[in-house]
Amino acid sequence: MKIPGKSFLIAALLLACILFPFQREVTAKTYYHVTLKAFLDPHDLSAVEWAWVTLVAIPKNEAYPEEAALAESYGGSLRGSVLAFVRAAAWRSEHRYTIEKRCKDRPAEMKISWNESWNDKVYAMGGLDNPNNPDELHFGFTTRPIFLQNKRWFDPMSRSYAALGPVRLEGEAAEEIRGNFILRPVNYRDALKHYNFCGKQWVEQYRSEFNHFHLHEEFYDDDNEIFNQTIGKKHIVYQVLRTSSRIHPNWKQQRM
Repeated sequence: MKIPGKSFLIAALLLACILFPFQREVTAKTYYHVTLKAFLDPHDLSAVEWAWVTLVAIPKNEAYPEEAALAESYGGSLRGSVLAFVRAAAWRSEHRYTIEKRCKDRPAEMKISWNESWNDKVYAMGGLDNPNNPDELHFGFTTRPIFLQNKRWFDPMSRSYAALGPVRLEGEAAEEIRGNFILRPVNYRDALKHYNFCGKQWVEQYRSEFNHFHLHEEFYDDDNEIFNQTIGKKHIVYQVLRTSSRIHPNWKQQRM
């Protein structure tokens, strides 16, 4: 029995496939842009450090495939996301200050200073560990292995680290190098912190306020911005923006 219009229906379906081809499912990436400002001296608000970090959310099962396979073998799944490293930068201002001490049993001042510098290397990572609340996140600077946007792990400690020592000018006393110079979460091109006290001059490695700084935060009321600060031993103001854009809106700009 011939069904009327059957040939027309098939032709219409073929035409629809040509004009409106089936598209692959596209999953938009979610980026997290972090801006931080650290105040280094409560008596001088111009003494600051800035840092800018971009991370991208990647499912945990892609970062930890062995753990995901084990979970699946028991009928479960590895939920949540890793905030993978995309890029980061940091900057510090020039600063000088003094501390009252005693030299040879007499009142004296210790002079401490460092120069303005951009970063050499900066390492950070984060995660969305609560699968029941994707608005919760954690973030921090670290020298532990970090997951990159290309879905590979990278160990910062696997790289050799070298810092430029003090430059001695003719007619000036040489500065002694004290302490160890090692790779840290935030490393500056000028890694030196200068000391002058009791007739001696020396340098140590500058340690950023961002070293090993971590935060746990949450987006509220469907907002895509977190703006907060820490008060105490470290005074750091920070902003976290959640967006589909890969471009950090404040990249290397001293603003939030």
